[in-house]
Amino acid sequence: MDLSIFRKEMNFRELGGYLTRDGRHVKHGIFYRCGTLGDMNEQELAEIGRLGIRSIFDFRSEKEVENKPDPEIKGARYFHVSAITDEAGNEVDLSPKGMEQSEERFYSPEAHAMFLENFYGRMPFSPAYKVMFREIQNGQTPILFHCSAGKDRTGIGAVLILLALNVDEETILADYMKTNEYRQVLIDRMMEAKKDLIAKYANAEYIIHGFEGVNQEAAEFSLAKIQARYGDYDTYFGRDSILAQKNWRT
Repeated sequence: MDLSIFRKEMNFRELGGYLTRDGRHVKHGIFYRCGTLGDMNEQELAEIGRLGIRSIFDFRSEKEVENKPDPEIKGARYFHVSAITDEAGNEVDLSPKGMEQSEERFYSPEAHAMFLENFYGRMPFSPAYKVMFREIQNGQTPILFHCSAGKDRTGIGAVLILLALNVDEETILADYMKTNEYRQVLIDRMMEAKKDLIAKYANAEYIIHGFEGVNQEAAEFSLAKIQARYGDYDTYFGRDSILAQKNWRT
């Protein structure tokens, strides 16, 4: 695989090579992640077509998919499973308009705490990841999973896969934060475009950084929610049947 083909902002990478707690390594060529396929150019899509992808998981909302459908990848089954829903299974709109908040309220610490709870607090328990793990368990790999920017919903998907493969939290969080390296140009552009808001609201710089990049606090919040609900990761996954028991490590 020639990663140099992919533009950095596509956030295309794989999870292979990471050391696990028992001294093995995650296999290469099994788990791929990226931003929306609709933003890929022909050369990038051709390279993806050579990876032997069997399952594609699109974690975007219905509206996102409607606005920019995924192109077909030959030989791959496509699963659209929104990764952010409420308890009734309805997709959640976390924009300022969708949250019915004023600009001032949106950039407040209280609203940020609400965002973490409603987004990162819910994501680890989304049916979307259950679908992904089911297909992995059924041997439908290699897989490619993505959302719009390949950072939040995709980032938590990567966190969960690496957790299931018994990679330590420090390594997992470091992988999560690599998004900021891949999307640095977009982050800088956003920060420049929003400099008036940053000057106006004390919490805005941190929040706006998360529009194009990621903040470690978010992934840590998801991990804490898993621990709070299940007590430990083994219980969350049901370790007897999870990926650690499969041949995804060397």
